[in-house]
Amino acid sequence: MTELPADLPATVRAELTRLRAERVVHIAERERLLDQLRDADKNLRAALDQQRRLAADASLTEETRRRADEADALRTDITAVRRQRDELRLVLTETRRERDRMRLRLLDAELLLDSAGAPASPDIDLRMHAALSKAAELERELAATRATVSWRLTAPLRAVRRLVPPR
Repeated sequence: MTELPADLPATVRAELTRLRAERVVHIAERERLLDQLRDADKNLRAALDQQRRLAADASLTEETRRRADEADALRTDITAVRRQRDELRLVLTETRRERDRMRLRLLDAELLLDSAGAPASPDIDLRMHAALSKAAELERELAATRATVSWRLTAPLRAVRRLVPPR
């Protein structure tokens, strides 16, 4: 601080000294308040950053939960489709066996007719007609199986299975 001139009256000097002291106190108080304001601003920014991180984590958690639910639903669907595929394979295998039996019976009937050289009896005609009807019915059933939604949905799986060598 600068020195006060000596020719000032004592009351004025005292008042100036008091005002300078108040000024120093006010400046110190201002600096303290500015420091508090900076700290409060820093804390506010940190709290906002934390809030943003928590919001981002919450949205990621929700997205993760949603995707896990979707994955569970897909696993359930895959299990159901595989079960249905296995059932259809069994039906297909049985249908093929029945078709092969019918073909053999038809061939036997044709051989019998050829070897006898005689006109076919009505009993053989009935059995042959029944066999042909059964074969046609099995063909229709196989076509209906192949027309189902599950058969079409599992087509890519069957294609991949044919491409992948067995273990």
